[in-house]
Amino acid sequence: MIIRVKFGKEGALRFIGHLDVLRTFQKIFRRAGIPMAFSQGFSPHPIMSFALPLGLGLSSEGEYLDAEIALDRPGQNPEGSAEGPFPVRELLPRLRAATSADLPVYAVRILPEGSGNAMASVGRASYRLDIRPEWAEMLRRGAETLMALESIPIEKETKTRTVEMDLRPCLYRIEVQPDALFLEIAAGSKANVKPERVWEELIRAGEGPKDAVPPAIRRLDLMQEDGTSLGAAGEEV
Repeated sequence: MIIRVKFGKEGALRFIGHLDVLRTFQKIFRRAGIPMAFSQGFSPHPIMSFALPLGLGLSSEGEYLDAEIALDRPGQNPEGSAEGPFPVRELLPRLRAATSADLPVYAVRILPEGSGNAMASVGRASYRLDIRPEWAEMLRRGAETLMALESIPIEKETKTRTVEMDLRPCLYRIEVQPDALFLEIAAGSKANVKPERVWEELIRAGEGPKDAVPPAIRRLDLMQEDGTSLGAAGEEV
């Protein structure tokens, strides 16, 4: 059985990396007594994948992981066998009891057969950026300018080189409120844009101060290309 877990990242855990989050959740599943399915071979490991790594320092209420659990397959777990069918209704309360307030678990859903994994499903991400009230009008000008353009050529740094890309198709929504900026932008394997990069373009287009930095950035959700939340897949338990 494949389950999708929606979780958040808060407090001090905003500063731990993706691999640390992976190892932490492996411990959480063990602590919760949830039998995981393991890969085959000389070095078996829990079958688990995450949707999209979150940048260091960012908080989130919309993170996802997919995990295969061995409800009726004794012997799959090298650390112990499941004793009979696992009660599915206990998945959410057990995970919540085994984690901390800085890594909250919000929901668990059972995915149907043939569902794409969380990582391959991501096409968009939504964010909230805290702003100072005096920046609001400048950001509105920048948003109107960017959304009216047909093309926004930018340079993007990768691990190995600098590439040119068009930012405009990656911008789905920009909303400015007195104390916050809301973005819905491209994310995932096809096109991935960081909210910090969009912020830079907004400041430039709005003719704002180059040293303006949002006090906090929070990821709100991850979605498919059509805008459907990853948290809507499958059946909630």
